[in-house]
Amino acid sequence: MSKREGEESSFLGQVIGCLTSPRSSLKLILEKPILFRAAVLILVIAIIAAWASYNYTGKLPLAFIPEQEVGNFGGAGVSPEQIRQASMIVSVMMRLFGVFGSWLISSAIIHVLSRRQGGRGSFRDMLTLAGYASTPLLIQHLLRLIDSFMVTEQGVLQLLVVAQVFNQPLLNAVANAAINTFSIFKLWSICLFVIVICENYGISTARSIITVAATYIIIMFLPF
Repeated sequence: MSKREGEESSFLGQVIGCLTSPRSSLKLILEKPILFRAAVLILVIAIIAAWASYNYTGKLPLAFIPEQEVGNFGGAGVSPEQIRQASMIVSVMMRLFGVFGSWLISSAIIHVLSRRQGGRGSFRDMLTLAGYASTPLLIQHLLRLIDSFMVTEQGVLQLLVVAQVFNQPLLNAVANAAINTFSIFKLWSICLFVIVICENYGISTARSIITVAATYIIIMFLPF
């Protein structure tokens, strides 16, 4: 094996390759797919995303955490600071489950839709390639992590205000889901998923685009 081939087959080389030359890199990964590597990549993304959420929640202004209406635990009142600490832990768990859940659910939906179109790829290979197709999200969450260290309480408050675009909670949820789904890095990842479907299931680019679009529409409305 040449030095170049060794670099391309290394874990870091595969991750970088998915960003610089995605089609050739994904083809190479598909020749010898290692699900464990993809799972590690998703785990790294999940940890960074959870860390950023932990920092953001920790900077949530106490004035926006109600001291009353939270009940008592053992007769002792629950302070806003205690609620914030609990919220930080909950945000970490939600982000961890969210990243892994999105990876598994999107892969499952794509697998089902692609097989119905005559695709012959395996679900295990789909999971592996989907992990690598999520590489742009690593950059996104790294930027969020950096911002979470720098942002002030006022900045977090402004983010909360921006998130409440409509008066109706349902409309806000749909709008926020759409913004999250169609961010620059998410769109980048979606483009990689199109390549993944073409390579893993052997279906046309047009059908792959339709499959990815249908998958993310389902995911966007799944919580409702």
